[in-house]
Amino acid sequence: MKIKLEKGLTCLDIDIPDNKVIDIIIGKEVPVKSHDQIKYIISKGIKTHTPQGILHKKIAVIIPDNTRLWARGDIFVPKIVKTLLDLGVSTNNIKIIIAIGTHDDMDKDQFSQLAGTFCAQNIEILNSANKNQDRLVYIGETYKKTRVYITKEAVEADHIIIFGGILHHMLAGFGGGRKYIFPGIAGYDAIQQNHSLAMKKDGSAHPMVRQAKLWGNPINEDLNEAADLFLTNKTCTYIAIAANGTGDIFHAAVGPLHTTFMDGCKKLDQACCIHVPKKGDFALISAGGHRTDGQLYQSTKALFNAADIVKKQGKILFVAGCSQGVGNETFASVLKNFRNEPETLGIKLAENFNMPLYVAFRVMNILKRFDVTLISDLSKSETQSLGFKHTDSIKNYIECLNGKGYIIPYAENILPVAEA
Repeated sequence: MKIKLEKGLTCLDIDIPDNKVIDIIIGKEVPVKSHDQIKYIISKGIKTHTPQGILHKKIAVIIPDNTRLWARGDIFVPKIVKTLLDLGVSTNNIKIIIAIGTHDDMDKDQFSQLAGTFCAQNIEILNSANKNQDRLVYIGETYKKTRVYITKEAVEADHIIIFGGILHHMLAGFGGGRKYIFPGIAGYDAIQQNHSLAMKKDGSAHPMVRQAKLWGNPINEDLNEAADLFLTNKTCTYIAIAANGTGDIFHAAVGPLHTTFMDGCKKLDQACCIHVPKKGDFALISAGGHRTDGQLYQSTKALFNAADIVKKQGKILFVAGCSQGVGNETFASVLKNFRNEPETLGIKLAENFNMPLYVAFRVMNILKRFDVTLISDLSKSETQSLGFKHTDSIKNYIECLNGKGYIIPYAENILPVAEA
């Protein structure tokens, strides 16, 4: 059979014998929503859930950064703002805050890509504070002793509108919802404190910190409490969207933060959490193309999702464009310098948590358990220095595959679970 795996703006063409493929995993077939349908849901939802006295309230619209381009903020954020303007809200009372968490600031020339040209020209758009202490406000401490600092402009707002996607997440169980508040618009140190709950004191990973796990996950529990601290004496509306197994938006809803988020998580699991009968000898996976594979650091989400349906020491062909490179210098440095010492890195993380170190720690664990070949825009030497294998011939790679395996064309969107 002939298959295509997206890589950046191009496709990798693969010819593989039918008898080598157990299944092509693309998720359940669910009706896709058009952009016009989603705009209607957004407009109606905002009008339904707008609090009284909105004309006199300061509004903060929290949106994703460029690691969530699939959410199409360029199309849907203008609809949010125009709906508010139709209600009589002044542009002076609206601020758009990009939830960068610990990521790099977005440049102004990227604002239209994230929030549309109309918003870039008419509404004040800000990056969240991250390490800028002058723009952080302490709002309290969680039960787990996380000291929560939030971006000042959001704290000063009366009404919060969150726009963003729901997807499976290696730390929080699910991304989206409360995560756009914390870590989205939180301070760097507070984020690291929360994320440190992913490690046990002995340097091993906390077993409950994983995809699709909410209850019993200490990170998720902490995120919920931090979000509630922030929303004390505020009103909040969440505009949630979710993509199916091929990256198309199938779910859109507007409502209260936690209930809208939980409903979206259920919808995502129904569409994208796929049970397979057994583990395969290999998996051929793509991070999903240019909207999700710009950098290796973010593309690893696809690798984390797919790994658990491959037998130990099985092969994984990992396709990710990485046109922007590795994406995080700390992540790259750790992969190069600690790749044979994951235990040492685990101890370092337990003592002083750092998110790029943790992602590298998890990648190193996969590289230790599986034979992973990366196909990207990175050079052969760079690929190998990061601990991945390289191939110059897809044809030879496929011919050398033994046994039977799976193909996952959009692995960032799919969470496969092996029954045995």
